[in-house]
Amino acid sequence: MSIDHPDHWFLRKYDDGEIFGPVPFVKIQEWARSAQVNPQDAVSTDKTVWNKAPMVPELQMDWLVVMGQDLLYGPTTAEALVEFIQAGEITAETEVINCANGEQTAISKTAFFQANPHPVRPKREEPIEALLDNPAPLRGGIRINLQKRLRELEVALMEERRHLTLAEDALRRQDERIKELEARIRDYSGFKRSS
Repeated sequence: MSIDHPDHWFLRKYDDGEIFGPVPFVKIQEWARSAQVNPQDAVSTDKTVWNKAPMVPELQMDWLVVMGQDLLYGPTTAEALVEFIQAGEITAETEVINCANGEQTAISKTAFFQANPHPVRPKREEPIEALLDNPAPLRGGIRINLQKRLRELEVALMEERRHLTLAEDALRRQDERIKELEARIRDYSGFKRSS
């Protein structure tokens, strides 16, 4: 996705479908850096064609957080990782995967962290009018996002189990029907067993 229209962008939140914008693309980048763009959110220039935010290279959502075996969060930005550390959701020793090169390492060993191991993001004061015209999306946290995603996966798993049970029941009924038809064929073809 190219940045052809840098002044007219929209962000659609995955959770509730709320749309923010139009805003300049630099505002979307700022939101991504401050953990306000989640991995499943989408961006657009026309509100018709939406792309997942991590698919836009200019947002630099290049980091996956290793939350446990087979459990990843992201991709997200380096700045969002720092915010998650400051919020106490992860530590500097949390493992991350760089999506650009596939390397896995502790956050403390990344170039962005080593350049400033105790980063403190300055608070920016924006005029109240700017906040009213283009309110920023709510900040997302790893735990909150993971909890939502786990609930979604649990619901999807229950639905898949229901479909599997229905399919197994249908298969069992088909097997019974096949056996019944095979018995009829044997009866009609003269292979009837004598008692």
